[in-house]
Amino acid sequence: MNFPEILRTRRTVRLYQQKPLSWSELEECVDAARFAPSARNIQPMEYVAVTEENLRKDMFSCIGLGGGVADFTGKEPAAYVVILINKSIRGDWASHDCGLAVQNLVLAAWEKGIASCILARMNKEKIRSLLKIPDTHEIELVVTMGYPAEKPVAVEMEKDTSVFRDAKGTLHVPKRRLKDVLHKNGF
Repeated sequence: MNFPEILRTRRTVRLYQQKPLSWSELEECVDAARFAPSARNIQPMEYVAVTEENLRKDMFSCIGLGGGVADFTGKEPAAYVVILINKSIRGDWASHDCGLAVQNLVLAAWEKGIASCILARMNKEKIRSLLKIPDTHEIELVVTMGYPAEKPVAVEMEKDTSVFRDAKGTLHVPKRRLKDVLHKNGF
């Protein structure tokens, strides 16, 4: 896949095949996150990758996936990457650093055919306890990962940006048109 294709075809996926991800694949994705730009090169981001079956089951109970899916049984994520900010080196722009790092992570994953979903809705205290994350680190986001068991499609936005499933169960993700978001030489 070339880079423009990766950008245009990567969608949030909530339903996954029950096929494990290799540790080396996860390492490569996190390594891509590690190379994201960081304000003043402070690099406050750290990561916890979760692949062990019992931990994955417990992690699933800590997150909110949404997306109009009622039953995830047999379609749970194969892995989770918990995105942390190390408070001892946290800069003023850590949340921006986080966004850049997560973007690198999910694009690197998609290039390998690994789908993802970036989550901000979670039970942080339960995750902290489960993964023994020290108070010196903020839990910022969780990324679910796995091989996709669904194929969401981007569609041109008509009325709003609400995602919807059609009669066949395909998730449609409305995107604003370029001509509605790009302003040349001023607004």
